Amino acid sequence: MLDKIKWFWRYYRGYPYVLFVLLILTPVQTVFQVSIPRMIEFTVDFLDTGILPSDRLAVWLNNIGQRLELNPEITFGLSFIALGLIAAILYAFVQSHRAWMNIKLEWLFRQDAFNDITYKGPDFFNRFRTGDLVTRMTDDVAEKLSWFACSGIFRLYEALLMVVFTVMMMITIDPWLTLWAAGPLPVLIVIFFKTSSLLDRRYDHLQTRISRFNDIMEACFSGIRVIKAYVREKAQKLKFENAAVDRREAEIASIKASTVIDSLYMYIWQISILIILVGGGYMVMDAGLSRGKLGSFIFYTVWLVFPMFDIGQFLVKSRQSAVSINRLVELEKVEPMVSDAGTIRGNGDIKGGLEFENVKFGFAGSDRDIIGGVSLAIKPGSTIALVGKVGSGKSWLVSLLPRLVDPTGGAIRLDGRDLRQFRIEDLRRSIGYVPQEPVLFSDTVRNNIILGRDEISETVLEWAIDVAQLKDEVDSFPKGLDTFIGTRGMSISGGQKQRLGLARALVGKPRLLVLDDCTSALDSKTESALWERLHQVLPDMTSILITHRPDTLQRADMIYVLEEGVVAEAGTHDILINNGGQYARIYKRFQLEEMVR
Repeated sequence: MLDKIKWFWRYYRGYPYVLFVLLILTPVQTVFQVSIPRMIEFTVDFLDTGILPSDRLAVWLNNIGQRLELNPEITFGLSFIALGLIAAILYAFVQSHRAWMNIKLEWLFRQDAFNDITYKGPDFFNRFRTGDLVTRMTDDVAEKLSWFACSGIFRLYEALLMVVFTVMMMITIDPWLTLWAAGPLPVLIVIFFKTSSLLDRRYDHLQTRISRFNDIMEACFSGIRVIKAYVREKAQKLKFENAAVDRREAEIASIKASTVIDSLYMYIWQISILIILVGGGYMVMDAGLSRGKLGSFIFYTVWLVFPMFDIGQFLVKSRQSAVSINRLVELEKVEPMVSDAGTIRGNGDIKGGLEFENVKFGFAGSDRDIIGGVSLAIKPGSTIALVGKVGSGKSWLVSLLPRLVDPTGGAIRLDGRDLRQFRIEDLRRSIGYVPQEPVLFSDTVRNNIILGRDEISETVLEWAIDVAQLKDEVDSFPKGLDTFIGTRGMSISGGQKQRLGLARALVGKPRLLVLDDCTSALDSKTESALWERLHQVLPDMTSILITHRPDTLQRADMIYVLEEGVVAEAGTHDILINNGGQYARIYKRFQLEEMVR
């Protein structure tokens, strides 16, 4: 429980004013509210007997009334109205702050979770599915946590205050009758402890089913082309239906449990009303209790029902929210693979010299390294090519440069300084990275290329599009650069996606350009024109290419052949061909593929 309080406190400590209003004004409002039935008691008893009640509060109010030349009936009546108005105003003021804090906390929970996820490494996204992450940041936050985080907690606070102040008022009327009215309390405590583990299991099961349901939807919509191509619509419908049924059953099971427990809390306390009606009525007939005191006692007993309902609801919702907090904390506990502790700013003075010194990389818990000790040196402005079979570690090696992941051994130096010494933001601004699979967003062509970098001019944008051989296609689009390309670029071809990704990298005028086999979807003519244009601009930047294009390999200053995460061969194209090793065999296969194309 203490860890949950600490988790909430890190959000509340930024809003001391709201916390002050909720903590201080709630008991003030409660005091005014619980005083109202006493005014009814004083009025009824005075009208019934004509004798002023001996209660200190009644005497004090009557003295004030006498100074104002008011009768006791009018004094008690005006006091009743005044207390009601003050209590109502304070209640509305407190409630408005609760509502605002609910919305604010929901935004903070979701924003912090999203921001934290964006810094996670590939291991995180291998562990958590997309649908599961969406569920945690929507259903867990909005449906289960945001209301509880403020209204749930402070309704409990208000309910406990109401119970304490009400019981104190009841004791001043008749202690023994109060004791009888509090009889159901031990039963409610037993119910909570008996049902808490059941609620935990039901809510955890429900959130797991919701995550699976959302994950199936996301996977279906993302792969809709493949599903249609293989005529798997019926299979997907059945899969979705089964997930929906599982979610429905989990929802029903959790609602049944919470409804039964809520009802027990609500209705057991109503037994107290029967006790008061029977016992209090007998005491009135026996002249042991006045009519006014019985009336106010009934008011107080009824008022205890709703606070006890809030307490019961809090106990139920707390179990539900605890599950949601645990699911968010589970995301937080996964440490990012890359930390930003660098202090060196790029400031445009990066020349582009690179040095790999016995670089290794592998995931924690794996029995082998993906990169097994790579050492190489790249001069500023040079062009190198990485060649190797699928799974040789080429893509992981270039992913180390923009620090998408960090080496688990060795070091990478840029202009003589370790990459970790640079601020990540400055380092990545200096690198143009085009992955093998281009990632596009449901937005315009312009926004997909600029990607929020508002400092990029229209001239540079047009230059990047021209170099990427995308100009003719952009001109043919209905709205040019402002054409929407659909979810993940579904409205454009694979080759257009790759060239759009290349334009995105070039538009930042990077000092390092990393191209990870980014022309595999291009036809031969377009690819030739692209590389020809790229070679005109590549001398201005250090370039690392993963490619099988023979013409490009011939122009590279140095070629490194990777095999099982290590450098098997290194040299220029002519040297490697003359050696007749692995590169020569790979190159001949590439030539044959070119001839077929």
